Amino acid sequence: MSPQTNSSPSAKAPVTIEGKSLEQALVKAAGSLGCTQDEIEYRVTKEETARGLFSFFKNQVVVIEAWPKARVQPERPRRERRERDRDREPRSTRPRHSERNRDEDQADAVKAEPLSADQVDALKEELRLFCAGICAHIAGEPVDVEASIDDGRLVLNIDHPFISEQIHKNSKLAEALEHILRKKPRHLRQELPFRIFADVSGVRRKREDDLVQMAFDLSAQVHENKRPIVLNYKSSYDRKIIHMALDRDDRVYTKSIGSGPNRKLMILPSKDGQDLPPTVVEGD
Repeated sequence: MSPQTNSSPSAKAPVTIEGKSLEQALVKAAGSLGCTQDEIEYRVTKEETARGLFSFFKNQVVVIEAWPKARVQPERPRRERRERDRDREPRSTRPRHSERNRDEDQADAVKAEPLSADQVDALKEELRLFCAGICAHIAGEPVDVEASIDDGRLVLNIDHPFISEQIHKNSKLAEALEHILRKKPRHLRQELPFRIFADVSGVRRKREDDLVQMAFDLSAQVHENKRPIVLNYKSSYDRKIIHMALDRDDRVYTKSIGSGPNRKLMILPSKDGQDLPPTVVEGD
């Protein structure tokens, strides 16, 4: 993307922001200036991008200078009615009304004894082989998949350049794979003893780390400015990571607003400043 410049920046001094991508730098800049991304101008002052097949495994740095536009459109009034915080709730406590969750309702209704250690190991191996088979079908050749249980999650780490590249381009592919894997063990007639997390050479875990760090940075801004921030992250998984990262942060609390594709995540100060209009920050 070519650098954007503005010959007449506003009187407010520009801020210098560094990020691992242009999108991340713009998110930070908008939060720092108290504007939306549509209300700022920016100029890229430094960009270091690794090239090659495995470039997404390497660090990338983008530095921008950003400032508010001379004329800012007035914000729309806040909606008084908001849906309750579905993203933050565990799956088992959410109301289930859709066709997509009807089969899960039937399985949850059947109570069974907890699985033994041997049964958990057998289930882990079954899902590992099933995941490897799906990936081999996509790649057209055998694919190595490692399985481990970490913090209540079955982590299936896929080691293949083509699969890694595809998931890096479209994170929905990993979420779709997780959904298929959750449906596989129909014979259990009960909930899985772990959550399923499909990763590729650590790419998605790195994404989680980046989201957690950004959540902490924005939490500090909300606490300092006493002003809410709205994050426009399209992925429910991204919103959930931010919810969980700030769950024990006493300075702020989080909630979801809107519905469907317009669903957004809100970070609010715990005590003061809750009546100020929120800052809207676009997510990638």
